[in-house]
Amino acid sequence: IDLLDHICCMVEQKMESGLDYKESFSQSIQEFGLHNLQEIQEATVYLLTLKLQKMKTVASIAGIVSALLIMTGVLFKIYHFQGASVLLVLGLSTVCLLVFPIMAYTELQKGEGIVSKLNALVGYLAAIILSLATMFKIFHWPGFYVLYYTGLAMLVFVFIPLFTIRNFRTTGNKLFALAKSMLILAGIAVFWGLIPINTTKASTKKANIEHLLEK
Repeated sequence: IDLLDHICCMVEQKMESGLDYKESFSQSIQEFGLHNLQEIQEATVYLLTLKLQKMKTVASIAGIVSALLIMTGVLFKIYHFQGASVLLVLGLSTVCLLVFPIMAYTELQKGEGIVSKLNALVGYLAAIILSLATMFKIFHWPGFYVLYYTGLAMLVFVFIPLFTIRNFRTTGNKLFALAKSMLILAGIAVFWGLIPINTTKASTKKANIEHLLEK
């Protein structure tokens, strides 16, 4: 708007000097330069999105570092190396406190509909809760099941329906959209089914060992 106003002022000044509108407009555009207009537009878009670009860069670097920390921590945990707990805490904390919040913020800044924004917000919030639940599980802190089932409930009853609705609205291949939703739901089912079973088995095994030791 400011750029258009500036060009209009140039045209008016030339018309006041005696030129007609057509000639005034032609000279103003030549003086300003169409190429310069394009450069100004690109610079404006860059400045408007500079903050988001920096945030995305920070989130990307932090995401890569946290992923490496988590994977290394898992390997250390498997092979009983020292430092596994520290690596896992650093990685999961970075994901929960920095990476996912920044990603959620950048998603909310996009000019999309309310369904897409709500879907992104719920998805990242559920991811944060499940990451915290994983940390609680590793260190045997109380509250694991509250976080665990809260995150799963948000994914199943809020994220999946919104994700499916958005895909059905924006894609021409409805079957492909349904397949994506079903695959995500299947992954959630695996995550929900395996962890409690493994936890129950581990608890039962520990109880049996303690019972035998008492005998």
